[in-house]
Amino acid sequence: MSANSDISEADLTATADDRFDQPNRRGRPGRLPPDHSAVITRRITALAVGLGVVMAVGKLWLWGETGSVGVLASLVHSALDMFGAVASFIAVRFAARKPNPDYRFGFGKAESFSAVFQVCLIVLGAAHLLQEVFGHIGHHHPVSKSGPAIMVLVIFIALTLWLIIAQSWAVRATGSIAVRGDRAHYFADLLANIFVIIGIAVASYTPFAWADSLVGGLMALWLLFTAFQIGRLAWGQLMDRELNEDERRAIKRLAMADPQVRAVTDLRTRAAGPHLHIQMRLDLDETQTLSQTHDLVMAAEKRIMDAFPAADVLIYPHPAGCGHNHGNVRFHTHDNLVRKSAPR
Repeated sequence: MSANSDISEADLTATADDRFDQPNRRGRPGRLPPDHSAVITRRITALAVGLGVVMAVGKLWLWGETGSVGVLASLVHSALDMFGAVASFIAVRFAARKPNPDYRFGFGKAESFSAVFQVCLIVLGAAHLLQEVFGHIGHHHPVSKSGPAIMVLVIFIALTLWLIIAQSWAVRATGSIAVRGDRAHYFADLLANIFVIIGIAVASYTPFAWADSLVGGLMALWLLFTAFQIGRLAWGQLMDRELNEDERRAIKRLAMADPQVRAVTDLRTRAAGPHLHIQMRLDLDETQTLSQTHDLVMAAEKRIMDAFPAADVLIYPHPAGCGHNHGNVRFHTHDNLVRKSAPR
Protein backbone atom coordinates (compact mmCIF):
# COMPACT_ATOMS: atom_id res chain seq x y z
CA MET A 1 0.00 0.00 0.00
CA SER A 2 1.29 3.45 -0.85
CA ALA A 3 2.04 6.09 1.76
CA ASN A 4 -0.78 8.32 0.66
CA SER A 5 -3.46 5.69 1.23
CA ASP A 6 -6.10 6.33 3.91
CA ILE A 7 -7.35 2.77 4.14
CA SER A 8 -5.43 -0.11 5.67
CA GLU A 9 -5.16 -3.74 4.66
CA ALA A 10 -7.14 -4.58 7.79
CA ASP A 11 -9.95 -2.36 6.51
CA LEU A 12 -9.84 -4.08 3.15
CA THR A 13 -10.09 -7.57 4.61
CA ALA A 14 -12.47 -6.84 7.48
CA THR A 15 -15.85 -8.50 7.55
CA ALA A 16 -18.43 -5.74 7.48
CA ASP A 17 -21.72 -5.69 9.30
CA ASP A 18 -23.72 -3.30 7.15
CA ARG A 19 -27.05 -3.48 8.98
CA PHE A 20 -28.58 -0.06 9.54
CA ASP A 21 -28.81 -0.53 13.32
CA GLN A 22 -25.11 -0.96 13.98
CA PRO A 23 -23.59 1.81 16.15
CA ASN A 24 -21.43 3.31 13.39
CA ARG A 25 -24.39 3.46 10.99
CA ARG A 26 -27.13 4.87 13.18
CA GLY A 27 -28.85 8.05 12.14
CA ARG A 28 -27.40 8.19 8.64
CA PRO A 29 -29.34 8.11 5.34
CA GLY A 30 -29.18 5.26 2.87
CA ARG A 31 -29.40 2.37 5.33
CA LEU A 32 -32.82 1.13 4.26
CA PRO A 33 -34.47 0.68 0.88
CA PRO A 34 -36.35 3.89 0.01
CA ASP A 35 -39.80 2.29 0.31
CA HIS A 36 -39.05 0.97 3.79
CA SER A 37 -37.67 4.31 4.89
CA ALA A 38 -40.75 6.09 3.54
CA VAL A 39 -43.10 3.93 5.60
CA ILE A 40 -41.28 4.87 8.81
CA THR A 41 -41.03 8.60 8.08
CA ARG A 42 -44.67 8.85 6.99
CA ARG A 43 -45.91 7.28 10.19
CA ILE A 44 -43.70 9.24 12.56
CA THR A 45 -44.48 12.59 10.91
CA ALA A 46 -48.23 11.88 11.10
CA LEU A 47 -47.79 11.12 14.80
CA ALA A 48 -45.86 14.37 15.29
CA VAL A 49 -48.60 16.43 13.61
CA GLY A 50 -51.27 14.88 15.83
CA LEU A 51 -49.36 15.51 19.04
CA GLY A 52 -48.45 19.03 17.91
CA VAL A 53 -52.12 19.93 17.47
CA VAL A 54 -53.04 18.51 20.89
CA MET A 55 -50.29 20.40 22.70
CA ALA A 56 -50.86 23.69 20.87
CA VAL A 57 -54.59 23.67 21.68
CA GLY A 58 -53.96 22.57 25.25
CA LYS A 59 -51.38 25.29 25.91
CA LEU A 60 -53.59 27.94 24.34
CA TRP A 61 -56.26 27.08 26.88
CA LEU A 62 -53.67 26.94 29.67
CA TRP A 63 -52.27 30.37 28.81
CA GLY A 64 -55.78 31.84 28.90
CA GLU A 65 -56.26 30.37 32.37
CA THR A 66 -52.90 31.37 33.86
CA GLY A 67 -51.64 34.41 31.94
CA SER A 68 -48.10 33.05 32.39
CA VAL A 69 -45.41 34.37 30.07
CA GLY A 70 -43.65 31.03 30.44
CA VAL A 71 -46.78 29.21 29.26
CA LEU A 72 -47.02 31.68 26.37
CA ALA A 73 -43.42 30.86 25.47
CA SER A 74 -44.22 27.16 25.51
CA LEU A 75 -47.39 27.80 23.48
CA VAL A 76 -45.42 29.58 20.75
CA HIS A 77 -42.93 26.73 20.74
CA SER A 78 -45.70 24.14 20.41
CA ALA A 79 -47.36 26.10 17.61
CA LEU A 80 -44.03 26.11 15.78
CA ASP A 81 -43.73 22.38 16.43
CA MET A 82 -47.12 21.88 14.84
CA PHE A 83 -46.35 23.91 11.70
CA GLY A 84 -42.90 22.36 11.44
CA ALA A 85 -44.42 18.89 11.78
CA VAL A 86 -46.89 19.67 8.98
CA ALA A 87 -43.99 20.79 6.79
CA SER A 88 -42.13 17.54 7.55
CA PHE A 89 -45.32 15.56 6.96
CA ILE A 90 -45.48 16.95 3.42
CA ALA A 91 -41.72 16.91 2.78
CA VAL A 92 -41.07 13.25 3.58
CA ARG A 93 -43.86 12.19 1.25
CA PHE A 94 -42.55 14.38 -1.55
CA ALA A 95 -38.95 13.28 -0.94
CA ALA A 96 -39.95 9.62 -1.26
CA ARG A 97 -41.21 10.09 -4.84
CA LYS A 98 -39.29 8.22 -7.50
CA PRO A 99 -37.00 10.13 -9.88
CA ASN A 100 -38.45 11.10 -13.23
CA PRO A 101 -36.94 12.32 -16.54
CA ASP A 102 -36.95 15.94 -15.33
CA TYR A 103 -35.56 15.22 -11.84
CA ARG A 104 -33.20 12.33 -12.32
CA PHE A 105 -31.59 12.71 -8.88
CA GLY A 106 -34.96 12.39 -7.17
CA PHE A 107 -36.70 14.68 -4.71
CA GLY A 108 -34.76 13.91 -1.53
CA LYS A 109 -33.75 17.51 -0.89
CA ALA A 110 -37.38 18.37 -0.18
CA GLU A 111 -36.57 17.33 3.40
CA SER A 112 -33.83 19.96 3.60
CA PHE A 113 -36.17 22.68 2.32
CA SER A 114 -38.61 21.63 5.02
CA ALA A 115 -35.84 22.09 7.58
CA VAL A 116 -35.11 25.59 6.24
CA PHE A 117 -38.81 26.45 6.63
CA GLN A 118 -38.66 25.23 10.22
CA VAL A 119 -35.65 27.45 10.89
CA CYS A 120 -37.56 30.50 9.65
CA LEU A 121 -40.51 29.69 11.91
CA ILE A 122 -38.28 29.22 14.91
CA VAL A 123 -36.49 32.55 14.43
CA LEU A 124 -39.80 34.41 14.08
CA GLY A 125 -41.17 32.72 17.18
CA ALA A 126 -38.06 33.59 19.20
CA ALA A 127 -38.36 37.24 18.18
CA HIS A 128 -42.00 37.30 19.30
CA LEU A 129 -41.10 35.77 22.65
CA LEU A 130 -38.37 38.32 23.30
CA GLN A 131 -40.83 41.09 22.52
CA GLU A 132 -43.28 39.67 25.08
CA VAL A 133 -40.56 39.27 27.69
CA PHE A 134 -39.36 42.87 27.33
CA GLY A 135 -42.97 44.04 27.56
CA HIS A 136 -43.41 42.26 30.91
CA ILE A 137 -40.22 43.60 32.48
CA GLY A 138 -41.25 45.79 35.40
CA HIS A 139 -44.89 44.71 35.06
CA HIS A 140 -44.86 41.38 36.87
CA HIS A 141 -48.09 39.75 37.94
CA PRO A 142 -48.67 36.53 39.86
CA VAL A 143 -49.46 33.41 37.89
CA SER A 144 -53.00 32.16 38.53
CA LYS A 145 -54.02 28.50 38.84
CA SER A 146 -50.41 27.40 39.05
CA GLY A 147 -51.23 23.94 40.45
CA PRO A 148 -53.45 22.78 37.54
CA ALA A 149 -51.03 24.39 35.08
CA ILE A 150 -48.14 22.34 36.42
CA MET A 151 -50.20 19.14 36.25
CA VAL A 152 -51.14 19.75 32.60
CA LEU A 153 -47.53 20.51 31.68
CA VAL A 154 -46.37 17.27 33.33
CA ILE A 155 -48.79 15.37 31.07
CA PHE A 156 -47.39 17.20 28.02
CA ILE A 157 -43.86 16.31 29.13
CA ALA A 158 -44.78 12.60 29.23
CA LEU A 159 -46.38 12.75 25.76
CA THR A 160 -43.43 14.65 24.31
CA LEU A 161 -40.92 12.19 25.77
CA TRP A 162 -42.83 9.30 24.22
CA LEU A 163 -42.76 11.01 20.81
CA ILE A 164 -39.04 11.81 21.06
CA ILE A 165 -38.27 8.14 21.75
CA ALA A 166 -40.25 7.13 18.65
CA GLN A 167 -38.57 9.85 16.57
CA SER A 168 -35.14 8.75 17.76
CA TRP A 169 -35.84 5.25 16.53
CA ALA A 170 -37.00 6.64 13.17
CA VAL A 171 -33.89 8.83 12.83
CA ARG A 172 -31.67 5.91 13.77
CA ALA A 173 -33.28 3.79 11.07
CA THR A 174 -33.65 6.31 8.24
CA GLY A 175 -31.34 9.27 8.89
CA SER A 176 -34.18 11.59 7.82
CA ILE A 177 -33.21 15.23 8.28
CA ALA A 178 -36.90 16.23 8.38
CA VAL A 179 -37.62 13.87 11.27
CA ARG A 180 -34.37 14.96 12.92
CA GLY A 181 -35.58 18.55 12.71
CA ASP A 182 -38.92 17.57 14.21
CA ARG A 183 -37.13 15.78 17.03
CA ALA A 184 -35.06 18.89 17.74
CA HIS A 185 -38.30 20.89 17.92
CA TYR A 186 -39.93 18.53 20.36
CA PHE A 187 -36.82 18.06 22.48
CA ALA A 188 -36.66 21.83 22.87
CA ASP A 189 -40.37 21.75 23.73
CA LEU A 190 -39.70 19.11 26.38
CA LEU A 191 -37.10 21.34 28.02
CA ALA A 192 -39.42 24.32 27.58
CA ASN A 193 -42.16 22.60 29.59
CA ILE A 194 -39.69 21.73 32.34
CA PHE A 195 -38.42 25.31 32.52
CA VAL A 196 -41.96 26.67 32.48
CA ILE A 197 -42.90 24.47 35.44
CA ILE A 198 -39.87 25.80 37.32
CA GLY A 199 -40.77 29.38 36.37
CA ILE A 200 -44.42 29.02 37.42
CA ALA A 201 -43.46 27.40 40.73
CA VAL A 202 -40.87 30.06 41.55
CA ALA A 203 -43.14 32.94 40.49
CA SER A 204 -46.13 31.54 42.46
CA TYR A 205 -44.53 30.29 45.65
CA THR A 206 -41.53 32.61 46.11
CA PRO A 207 -41.04 36.41 46.08
CA PHE A 208 -39.21 36.17 42.75
CA ALA A 209 -42.09 37.13 40.44
CA TRP A 210 -39.63 38.00 37.66
CA ALA A 211 -38.75 34.31 37.27
CA ASP A 212 -41.65 33.78 34.84
CA SER A 213 -40.30 36.39 32.41
CA LEU A 214 -36.78 35.04 32.84
CA VAL A 215 -37.94 31.59 31.72
CA GLY A 216 -39.59 33.13 28.66
CA GLY A 217 -36.33 34.86 27.74
CA LEU A 218 -34.29 31.68 28.19
CA MET A 219 -36.69 29.81 25.95
CA ALA A 220 -36.32 32.43 23.22
CA LEU A 221 -32.55 31.90 23.31
CA TRP A 222 -33.05 28.13 23.24
CA LEU A 223 -35.24 28.50 20.16
CA LEU A 224 -32.46 30.39 18.37
CA PHE A 225 -29.95 27.67 19.28
CA THR A 226 -32.33 25.01 17.95
CA ALA A 227 -32.67 26.98 14.70
CA PHE A 228 -28.89 27.01 14.34
CA GLN A 229 -28.66 23.22 14.80
CA ILE A 230 -31.36 22.46 12.25
CA GLY A 231 -30.01 25.03 9.79
CA ARG A 232 -26.56 23.48 9.93
CA LEU A 233 -27.97 20.06 9.04
CA ALA A 234 -30.02 21.46 6.17
CA TRP A 235 -27.04 23.46 4.87
CA GLY A 236 -24.93 20.31 4.65
CA GLN A 237 -27.44 18.53 2.42
CA LEU A 238 -28.39 21.50 0.28
CA MET A 239 -24.71 22.26 -0.39
CA ASP A 240 -23.90 18.60 -1.15
CA ARG A 241 -21.53 18.09 1.73
CA GLU A 242 -19.59 14.82 1.66
CA LEU A 243 -20.63 11.93 3.86
CA ASN A 244 -18.66 11.55 7.06
CA GLU A 245 -15.23 9.96 6.91
CA ASP A 246 -16.32 6.64 8.42
CA GLU A 247 -18.88 6.17 5.68
CA ARG A 248 -16.44 7.16 2.95
CA ARG A 249 -13.92 4.65 4.29
CA ALA A 250 -16.58 1.95 4.31
CA ILE A 251 -17.46 2.73 0.68
CA LYS A 252 -13.81 2.60 -0.34
CA ARG A 253 -13.30 -0.69 1.46
CA LEU A 254 -16.31 -2.22 -0.25
CA ALA A 255 -15.13 -1.03 -3.66
CA MET A 256 -11.66 -2.48 -3.09
CA ALA A 257 -12.77 -5.80 -1.63
CA ASP A 258 -11.82 -7.43 -4.97
CA PRO A 259 -8.01 -7.69 -5.25
CA GLN A 260 -8.24 -6.87 -8.95
CA VAL A 261 -9.24 -3.30 -8.07
CA ARG A 262 -5.97 -1.36 -7.86
CA ALA A 263 -7.26 1.99 -6.56
CA VAL A 264 -10.29 4.15 -5.87
CA THR A 265 -10.05 7.79 -6.94
CA ASP A 266 -12.39 10.74 -7.39
CA LEU A 267 -14.81 9.43 -4.76
CA ARG A 268 -17.71 11.86 -4.44
CA THR A 269 -20.63 11.34 -2.09
CA ARG A 270 -23.66 13.30 -0.97
CA ALA A 271 -26.95 12.76 0.78
CA ALA A 272 -30.34 14.01 -0.38
CA GLY A 273 -33.06 13.19 2.10
CA PRO A 274 -33.32 9.39 2.30
CA HIS A 275 -31.05 8.87 -0.70
CA LEU A 276 -27.30 8.74 -1.26
CA HIS A 277 -25.41 9.52 -4.45
CA ILE A 278 -21.99 7.88 -4.83
CA GLN A 279 -19.58 8.15 -7.72
CA MET A 280 -15.97 7.06 -8.09
CA ARG A 281 -13.26 5.90 -10.44
CA LEU A 282 -11.85 2.38 -10.21
CA ASP A 283 -8.29 1.83 -11.41
CA LEU A 284 -8.04 -1.63 -13.00
CA ASP A 285 -5.36 -3.61 -14.78
CA GLU A 286 -5.12 -2.29 -18.35
CA THR A 287 -4.92 -5.87 -19.67
CA GLN A 288 -8.52 -6.55 -18.62
CA THR A 289 -11.00 -7.05 -21.44
CA LEU A 290 -14.08 -4.83 -21.68
CA SER A 291 -16.25 -7.71 -20.51
CA GLN A 292 -14.00 -8.41 -17.51
CA THR A 293 -13.95 -4.72 -16.62
CA HIS A 294 -17.73 -4.61 -16.79
CA ASP A 295 -18.00 -7.58 -14.43
CA LEU A 296 -15.62 -5.98 -11.91
CA VAL A 297 -17.53 -2.70 -11.93
CA MET A 298 -20.90 -4.43 -11.56
CA ALA A 299 -19.58 -6.50 -8.64
CA ALA A 300 -18.29 -3.35 -6.89
CA GLU A 301 -21.64 -1.63 -7.40
CA LYS A 302 -23.47 -4.60 -5.91
CA ARG A 303 -21.27 -4.65 -2.81
CA ILE A 304 -21.88 -0.97 -2.19
CA MET A 305 -25.62 -1.12 -2.88
CA ASP A 306 -26.02 -4.11 -0.58
CA ALA A 307 -24.59 -1.96 2.23
CA PHE A 308 -26.37 1.24 1.14
CA PRO A 309 -29.74 0.13 -0.33
CA ALA A 310 -30.87 3.70 -1.06
CA ALA A 311 -27.70 4.68 -2.89
CA ASP A 312 -27.36 5.60 -6.54
CA VAL A 313 -23.88 4.34 -7.48
CA LEU A 314 -21.95 5.47 -10.55
CA ILE A 315 -18.54 3.89 -11.22
CA TYR A 316 -16.31 4.35 -14.22
CA PRO A 317 -13.20 2.22 -14.88
CA HIS A 318 -9.74 3.56 -15.59
CA PRO A 319 -6.48 1.90 -16.65
CA ALA A 320 -4.20 1.68 -13.61
CA GLY A 321 -1.16 2.74 -15.60
CA CYS A 322 -2.74 5.90 -17.01
CA GLY A 323 -2.00 9.14 -15.18
CA HIS A 324 -4.67 11.21 -16.94
CA ASN A 325 -7.30 12.84 -14.74
CA HIS A 326 -10.79 13.15 -16.18
CA GLY A 327 -13.08 16.14 -15.86
CA ASN A 328 -12.53 19.76 -14.89
CA VAL A 329 -9.42 20.27 -12.78
CA ARG A 330 -11.37 22.75 -10.62
CA PHE A 331 -13.23 19.86 -9.03
CA HIS A 332 -10.21 17.65 -8.37
CA THR A 333 -9.24 17.13 -4.75
CA HIS A 334 -6.21 15.40 -3.31
CA ASP A 335 -7.71 13.65 -0.28
CA ASN A 336 -9.66 10.86 -1.93
CA LEU A 337 -7.04 8.57 -3.43
CA VAL A 338 -7.06 5.02 -2.16
CA ARG A 339 -4.51 2.73 -3.71
CA LYS A 340 -3.10 -0.68 -2.91
CA SER A 341 0.02 -2.23 -4.30
CA ALA A 342 -0.23 -4.25 -7.45
CA PRO A 343 -0.31 -8.02 -6.97
CA ARG A 344 3.08 -9.64 -7.34
